[in-house]
Amino acid sequence: MPTVADIIHIMDQMAPRRLAEEWDNIGLHYGDPDWTASTVFVSLDPTIKAIEAAASAGAGMLVTHHPLIFKPVKHIHTKSPVGAAIDLAARKRIAVFCAHTNLDAAAGGINDVLAEKIGLNVTGPLSSAPGVRRYNLVVFAPPDDAERILEAISGTSAGIIGNYRGCSFQSRGIGRFIPGRGSNPYVGSPDQPAQVDEIRIEIPLYLNDIDDVVKQIKANHSYETVAYDIYPLYTEKSGTGIGRIGEFSKERSLLQVAEDIKEALSLKIVKIAGPPEIPVKTAAVCSGGGSSMVGDFLASSTDVYVSGDLNHHVALDIAAHNRGLIDIGHFASEQVVVPVLASRIQEEANKKSIDVKVIPWRDEPDPFVHM
Repeated sequence: MPTVADIIHIMDQMAPRRLAEEWDNIGLHYGDPDWTASTVFVSLDPTIKAIEAAASAGAGMLVTHHPLIFKPVKHIHTKSPVGAAIDLAARKRIAVFCAHTNLDAAAGGINDVLAEKIGLNVTGPLSSAPGVRRYNLVVFAPPDDAERILEAISGTSAGIIGNYRGCSFQSRGIGRFIPGRGSNPYVGSPDQPAQVDEIRIEIPLYLNDIDDVVKQIKANHSYETVAYDIYPLYTEKSGTGIGRIGEFSKERSLLQVAEDIKEALSLKIVKIAGPPEIPVKTAAVCSGGGSSMVGDFLASSTDVYVSGDLNHHVALDIAAHNRGLIDIGHFASEQVVVPVLASRIQEEANKKSIDVKVIPWRDEPDPFVHM
């Protein structure tokens, strides 16, 4: 039976946790990784209505973008929004998992989906994520253990290089050692020199992967004491980050771009700031609330900023720079990912022969009503 852990593994590959902002709270917010999750429900927010919809769909897991628990919780009062949601998830036995800023920053994440929806050809991130330190883990194992160890590691997030997964390297050699008194060696006897054919296995991984990978190695290794080394590697540029910049296929006025985006996203209303007639060929997008990224937009050479939750002073600042702003709303800028994310989880589950049904919440309501 598919488990919550199976879906978490898929999500960690699509939106690696290392991409999350330090202040964020992501991952499994409620539930047990070992719970069965034959049906998974996907929504933007972990609201009471979302959990009710998940329960009606027979889901054992709810995957959301926004966190169920964002600020530290000192008390769980079931009449508060968060407490009521936790209480309902507990009563319905639905695990709640969140991918927030890591899904914003990930390749193919929310910002890439939004850019594609509005016809923007992405050329890079609006704000690059800092370089992430990678490591190389080397373990020495008898030949009979090598494949078992690699298979166990394949269930972790290790072994990723670019768009390739399951990456490793093997070489043969001879291990020499003298077992100590009281030891129980795989080969040889205490106090007697011994040697054994060994496979050197190398696996690339990130800091957050190390504990899980070492645990899997020890569980599948025949040696009483496992010999392994972990080396830090060069810190490479991540190539990911919050927001995206890119080009439209043709130049249009700010007003026309706003009208086209409104139609592409099926919106009832968008807000614009800046001269309506200015020519627009390039754009920056930032899903969710984009006020904190305005400085990055103004530092770029793009013509218009497409985001949500942009306030009065931001509009004045951008207009004063003779640039354009299109506020599509927080909900609209992020809800576009829900059906895409559900489809990708389903696709990855199918590849792994995980028999699960993934359902997007297509009727999730915008908390704002436009009159």
